[in-house]
Amino acid sequence: MKNTFQNKRFRFFELVEKARDTDLSENERAEINALADSGSRLLDSLAESLLIDATLRHDTRLVRDLQAHVPPSIAPAGRRPFVTSVLAAAACGMLGLLLFLNSQKQPAGPVPIATLVKANGCKWASSTLPTAQGSRVTAGTYELVEGLATLRFDSGAEIVLEAPSSLELIDSMNCRLLRGTLVSDVPPSAIGFTVNTLKARVVDYGTRFGVSTSEDGKYMVQVLSGKVEVEDHAEAKLHKLTAGQNIDRGLFAQRRNPLTPADEPSLWQPDRIVNAGEGWQMISTAYGRGKDTFIETSTNPRTYGKQAVFRAKRSTIQQHLNRKAYLGFDIASFQAKGFEKAELILAIEPSDLGFATLVPDSRFLVYGLTDESGDSWDESAMNSASAPANDPAGSNPHLPVPENVVLLGSFEIAQGVGRGNRTLDGQSLVDFLNSDTNGIVTLIVCRETDETAKGGLAHAFATKENGSSTPPLLRLKPKL
Repeated sequence: MKNTFQNKRFRFFELVEKARDTDLSENERAEINALADSGSRLLDSLAESLLIDATLRHDTRLVRDLQAHVPPSIAPAGRRPFVTSVLAAAACGMLGLLLFLNSQKQPAGPVPIATLVKANGCKWASSTLPTAQGSRVTAGTYELVEGLATLRFDSGAEIVLEAPSSLELIDSMNCRLLRGTLVSDVPPSAIGFTVNTLKARVVDYGTRFGVSTSEDGKYMVQVLSGKVEVEDHAEAKLHKLTAGQNIDRGLFAQRRNPLTPADEPSLWQPDRIVNAGEGWQMISTAYGRGKDTFIETSTNPRTYGKQAVFRAKRSTIQQHLNRKAYLGFDIASFQAKGFEKAELILAIEPSDLGFATLVPDSRFLVYGLTDESGDSWDESAMNSASAPANDPAGSNPHLPVPENVVLLGSFEIAQGVGRGNRTLDGQSLVDFLNSDTNGIVTLIVCRETDETAKGGLAHAFATKENGSSTPPLLRLKPKL
């Protein structure tokens, strides 16, 4: 019998200590409650232990003095001393409090603040959060390499993260864009939702807006509807923006002129015809008299012949920002035989200029310049005013003048795709190359798909000046 009580006593004390420091399981809570209800001896024993603990930890004279002043009427012979009774009551109270606090503890781990509702063509890098579509996510970081990711915060705010981007989730009303681009939609329930960057703080007042930033702190905010408040950390005043307005702190200029040959030396051998096997040969715009650039239908024409990317865009909202590319290939070495088959290969590059969310899946058209007098264009000097087959004031400034070109084919790029290759082939391309008489051909690349709102993405492709991606290629199979 004595052993049974000692075992219960040991187990009871063990559970009390555990309840003070950690969580009890459901079974352990039931066990300690059953032991506490089994009789007063266990509670008396706990009270005595508490008395000893207090005696050892505190002034022993105080304990003796308290016991010496207990009136006999309160502590009659054969009954527990007053101090022990008090401690027994305290033990019951402490046990109840411990069990209550234990029962109120929340499960361990961070609290979810958002849901990854869509992952469209996404590729991720070193993210600390789940990347499966539908995942509930906590505070943490996303590194998006490709695609578009839609996050809905528990506050109701929704953001579309556009690759390549890095985003830190803070709580249901705050995030930090470390680099890249996002577009945010904020309902009334989430007014005050905030996007932070290295050098600014953007507070939403029930609207749709886009934010882009680079790792060096340059940023741009574009309001699509409603209003936002932008606090620049380097300025004393707040900027209040409404629909159609934007604030740019150096980012647009940086992305409009991303790289030069001095920044990235070309990896492509310019004076070489590549043997691609099985009778195929390959040249780039870096071969021979090859060249590549793009033009912009601007009131202030500029040249873009030395950039690492060429851009293509259609915009009926901002027609001065329509863009199309010109590619020149030197095919003189193949002319004696002509061509049996041919392919145009383009490498897609992250544009970082405009919002991919505002441009749906896009169709691109490729034309051949039939007016050979225009083949002499100079990539270092050509702009929208001097480009062949171009009418800046025409009804379709995103397209070449139809009388001077022939349509060779089309290809598509899904929304949010910022990497990969696109190939155009077919008999129309072969016939165009075989019809050439001056040994150099000009191809014109245009985007047929319009943006859905001001600030849409301008698609980008690698040029011969690009140091990391393949320039425009012609893969040719000459006739035997």
